[in-house]
Amino acid sequence: MSDDIIHLVGGIDVGNGYVKALVADSDLEGTDAIDEIDMPSAVVSTSRSVPKVPVPDSDALAQLGDGEEGDDFYNRLDASLTSPLVAVADRRIYGRAALSFRGSKFTEFEVLSAHSKADQELSKVLVLGVFAAKALRDHVRAHGSLPDHELQVEVSAGLALPITEYVARRAAYAAEFTGSVHLVTIKNFATPVSVRLRFTDVQVMAEGASAQFAITDKGEPLAALLLADLRSREPGALEGVTAADLVAVQNTVGVDVGEGTTNFPCFSAGRFNAEASATLNSGYGTALVNAMERMSESDPTLQFSSRKQLADFLAHRPSPLQRGRWDRAQGYVIEESHYLVSEIVSAFTDVLAQAGATTEAVYVYGGGAGPIKEMLHPALLEAAGDIPVLYLDSRYSRHLNREGLYLMASALRRAATTKKGSSRKNDPVAA
Repeated sequence: MSDDIIHLVGGIDVGNGYVKALVADSDLEGTDAIDEIDMPSAVVSTSRSVPKVPVPDSDALAQLGDGEEGDDFYNRLDASLTSPLVAVADRRIYGRAALSFRGSKFTEFEVLSAHSKADQELSKVLVLGVFAAKALRDHVRAHGSLPDHELQVEVSAGLALPITEYVARRAAYAAEFTGSVHLVTIKNFATPVSVRLRFTDVQVMAEGASAQFAITDKGEPLAALLLADLRSREPGALEGVTAADLVAVQNTVGVDVGEGTTNFPCFSAGRFNAEASATLNSGYGTALVNAMERMSESDPTLQFSSRKQLADFLAHRPSPLQRGRWDRAQGYVIEESHYLVSEIVSAFTDVLAQAGATTEAVYVYGGGAGPIKEMLHPALLEAAGDIPVLYLDSRYSRHLNREGLYLMASALRRAATTKKGSSRKNDPVAA
């Protein structure tokens, strides 16, 4: 019955380092219906069909309900997938749980590879897992227990690809999801739960371009913060320019620093300009990997199993006993980051020349922008000349792409609902 179908709408930014997503049940109202997801872009595959110690079914509400433990279910998801997009139906453990799961195949995106994200199975595995986990969470929160039947789910999704891949692959990438039905079997509990996903609408956007939509949507409050930040460093900058003026800007260049890529989305007269936009196949993760290689050759005390482990080590204040190792590791990463900044500025200069003299503002954002801000920001200011460079705080800028994708997916869902309602209204049988 159609009344039993769960309708999900979601924007999922599958980055090389992390999955950032907003997913909601479109039949529910209020912010409580929306899940904010932030997890490493990694899974572990294992041929074991079931976990050694599954969680009792009676604990489902505690594991999936409202609160911190429920919110983190995405980082503990244990599922197998049956889909044309996935080669084998092995169990997969997602997110942070995958980082400490031993004895199986660990998969993350290769930041030094030219292999298209659109072709990598991991991107599909992550998208399918997130929507299935959301459907199960919502059912348990509504009913207090696991379902005794297969969950049927219809999905409207906003997804993203690096700009160069977006130009060539967006239609084919969307069709991979809409062209089939996908079965996800969640195995966290003693009783496995089947979730059948059907994608009714998929909109693929360019990475960075979706962030620009979110910036525009946030309007004057965000613009006021950006102007205040700019003037705190450059007193008198953009004198006479108001937040409303900044919101009205139509010609922009973005610098979206990710883990494996840096995207440069250009907007001309308020529209995404694919011809002027570009992707650099390097990001903050590139500096981390190169630094790890140098450490393994030069310093046996600095051994890290993955770039995520190195990034986490540097992201936390070291204890007195770790200080020496932290300083040495930071030194290697800073050296490699200088090379990365040079690459970014060189590509930015080319993009700015292509965009032309009409450019009014440059926005810098993305998960990789924060760690290299002290090096990148002055270099971009010099390259941009008198064009203002607005460097967004990484505490929220790393989520801008997912917010823009969610806006797009929500618009798709509203349009589909309106069209369906209009068709039924004009159908004498339905009426």
